[in-house]
Amino acid sequence: MRVTNKMMTQDLLRNLETSQGKMSHIQNQMSSGYKISRPSDDPVGIQNALRMKNNISSVEQWKGNVDEALGYMDTTDGVLGNITSMLQRVRELAVQGSNGSMSVTDRQNSAIEIDQLTEQLRLLANTKNGSKYIFSGTQTDKELITSDGKWQGNSEDVKFEVGNNLTLPISINGQTLFKTPLTGASGIFDTLKALSTALKTNDDAGIESSLGDIDGNIDNVLAHRASIGARVNRMTALSEQLDTTSYNLTQNLSDVQDADIAKTIIDFKNSENVYKAALSIGAQIIQPSLVDFMR
Repeated sequence: MRVTNKMMTQDLLRNLETSQGKMSHIQNQMSSGYKISRPSDDPVGIQNALRMKNNISSVEQWKGNVDEALGYMDTTDGVLGNITSMLQRVRELAVQGSNGSMSVTDRQNSAIEIDQLTEQLRLLANTKNGSKYIFSGTQTDKELITSDGKWQGNSEDVKFEVGNNLTLPISINGQTLFKTPLTGASGIFDTLKALSTALKTNDDAGIESSLGDIDGNIDNVLAHRASIGARVNRMTALSEQLDTTSYNLTQNLSDVQDADIAKTIIDFKNSENVYKAALSIGAQIIQPSLVDFMR
């Protein structure tokens, strides 16, 4: 077959276009940092990358939920600690008041302190984490106890999704904490009201009987605090697990879609050299003309 100048020129141009296309592709990889810019670059790789991005998005959402849950439970634990301290002070006052040698005036003063502690406990019962009342169950927009003593909220757990098909409760039941203790004692506010009345009326028997309810409430608060502590420990472990999962997924995604810059630079230089060589050789092939042969 006779090879004409036209055929050689067409082959040269086709090869130059191929080299230019490869250089352009590598240049895009260097500028974007990604070795996959179009589905056609790597159909399987792009599917894997999209799946991993979805997984990373889910993990990041769960991490956000875990962080919010930990903040919620840390607030709850701090309040339970304050309630315990206040009830222990109430117990001290009750023990002092049960001493038969205590004067009526001293008992009156103790009753005044009990009333102040009661008001402070009402404030703690209506504690918020952000805009949410933490002891009102899922009715987080309502305070647990209104100013006129009305009980609100419900006994349903506030739950957070923290994993694939994993939802955990993070709240404490305000009803069993303040109103109907798990220990069978009278509620905190009923107990404090009875103790205050007994101190004001100099009722020795009433003061003495309140000690059992106070102890029952202290034990009840400690039981709730142990429960929230166990959940905090589990949530902390989940947070660490999600951090590891997020890191591994991000590394895997990088392996699939990120360009190896050092290798890409070398590939670009090689392609550039091939292109320049093709240009140089092509110039020599195309250069001869009819005039050149007539010389």
